[in-house]
Parts: sequence; C-alpha cells; structure tokens
Amino acid sequence: MREVIESLMRLAAADAGHYARTRQRNVMLYVVSGVAGLTAYVCLVAAGVLLLARWSDPVLAATFAAAAFAALALVVIAVVSVLNRRDREWVRSRRAFYASALVTLSRTALGPRGLALVAAAVMAGMVMSGGPAEGPAEGPEEGDGA
Repeated sequence: MREVIESLMRLAAADAGHYARTRQRNVMLYVVSGVAGLTAYVCLVAAGVLLLARWSDPVLAATFAAAAFAALALVVIAVVSVLNRRDREWVRSRRAFYASALVTLSRTALGPRGLALVAAAVMAGMVMSGGPAEGPAEGPEEGDGA
C-alpha cells in the first residue's frame, strides 16, 4: 500500500512539473506573439505615414513586413491554441486516473464504510464548491483565443 501511495505522490509531483512547464511555455509564446503583433502595428503605421508622404516602394516593403509579422503572430496564437487543447485533454485523462486511484485506494484501505465516508466528503466538497467542475478555471493567461 505504501508503494502505491509513494507512486501516486511521484506522479502528482511530475504532473505539477508539467503544469509549471506548460505555463512557462505559454507565457513565452504569448510574449513572442505580442512582440510580433506590436511590430505589425508599427509597420502598418510606418506604411501609412510613408504612403501619405509619397507613393513609392518603401510603402510596399513596410506593408509586406507588417503582413509577415501579423501572419507570424497568428501562427503562434494558433500553435498555443492547439497545445492548450492537447494539455486540457491530458489533464482530463489524469483527473480520471486520480479519481479511479482514489476509489481503489479507498476500497482497499478503508473498506465499504470508509468508501462511504470518502464519498460523503467528496459530495460535501462538490456542494461547497458549487457543483462538479468541468475543468480548471481558466484565467486570461490560459485562454487559447478559440
């Protein structure tokens, strides 16, 4: 029994590390996307100024640069969206695994009476939290824009 609990603790620690790496990756990719979007905006402003100043090739160059950076920003946001969707699926599978492990451990360690006690505690927690959760609440930094 002790080995099972230690194994679950190691698995939970690995999951926490995965969560931290996912957050770090998202922040880095959003920064790249933000810089690319800001660059596109600056290039479009420069293109507009150059267009008003004179009608020549620098306008086309600035417009193409702005379009390229805008496309880069959209690609990065799409990649983050796909990665976040995959991570949400992974979290759902882990959540199901932990739930089944809890039930199995409750049955073996506590017996039927203990299982009823754990079920009552889980139901009380669900009532106090407002109902069964569909997933973790996403903050602004977690949204995938889709």
